[in-house]
Amino acid sequence: MTKKIFLGGLLTLCVLLFNSCSAPIDRNCPNIFYNDLIITAVSEPKIVAGSSKLSMILKVNENSSRALPVSGLTTGNFKVYEKGSNDECANAISESEANKQFSPSAQKFRHNTLVVLDLSASVTSSALSQLKSSTTSFINNIITSSGDDSYQVGISWFDGEDKLNTLVDFTSNKNQLLNAVANLNASISKDPSTDLYGAVIKSVDKAEQKLRDLQKESYISAYSIIVFTDGTDQAARYSKQVALNKVSNANSKISVFTIGLGTEIDKTVLTAIGKNGAVFPQNKNELEAKFIELARVVKGEANSYYLFEYCSPKRAGKVGLVLVVSYDAKKGTYTTNFDANGLTSNCY
Repeated sequence: MTKKIFLGGLLTLCVLLFNSCSAPIDRNCPNIFYNDLIITAVSEPKIVAGSSKLSMILKVNENSSRALPVSGLTTGNFKVYEKGSNDECANAISESEANKQFSPSAQKFRHNTLVVLDLSASVTSSALSQLKSSTTSFINNIITSSGDDSYQVGISWFDGEDKLNTLVDFTSNKNQLLNAVANLNASISKDPSTDLYGAVIKSVDKAEQKLRDLQKESYISAYSIIVFTDGTDQAARYSKQVALNKVSNANSKISVFTIGLGTEIDKTVLTAIGKNGAVFPQNKNELEAKFIELARVVKGEANSYYLFEYCSPKRAGKVGLVLVVSYDAKKGTYTTNFDANGLTSNCY
């Protein structure tokens, strides 16, 4: 069964003009360059030692204003072309030669989601029950298989203090997360004010540090932040611009979403903070549905990353590689090149 790898990281896309990655292609060659989809790579293809297998990590998004992630792709959605030194055009590699596949290497990948809850007095006094139920639904929709460390969730909270509190550190243990949420009560918060901007700044800092830590352990990772609030920043320790700059300058592997409840929120600010998505339930009874909506978006984002591998039939020279990804009626092209000298007949 085809397996998707949940991982993260957006790096610069290799130029779509194939002749910038390898030897020029004759103008009479068939057009295999499309831009309905955007394919980005975490790294250039790596050759498995002593073999002809190339391994690469790709992310697929729609080429639209919202750049929606494309999840659910299978091996059949990818077509491999190569252009060697004897080829005028990039030629499709036969299925029997390419042996293309997704590989179950989840132990090397982490996708982390941090849920950041506003527990200021306005929430704990009137909407805590709905917030607990909504967060529970979010967890149930994100973690479908407890113990799968490739996808982890953490929960933090803030009130008026200059502090981002940890309720549960990152874990794939669903029961641990659900129990922590179930035990939330109004007495947890000591400052009734709202330090929204401080929470946003600290959440991004936490994400940046987590990415650095995982990189040191040779993990490839991505990060999503979900910030819930029912109001505006009242503590006034940090400015709106500092918070917005923190979000806009964050590592490209970090996605930020917001959920704003009630009449006291500033939708413009929350939309700017939630650069990857912002939702606004009309009332607390709609809160759970919005949490579930964002859970699906975040899960789709995680599922749009793939570890793709195939075996090249080339054995010498510089080779141009073209991957065409098809999804519904849309297509996208990824191009790069590799050195085939030393490739063997082994494919594993």
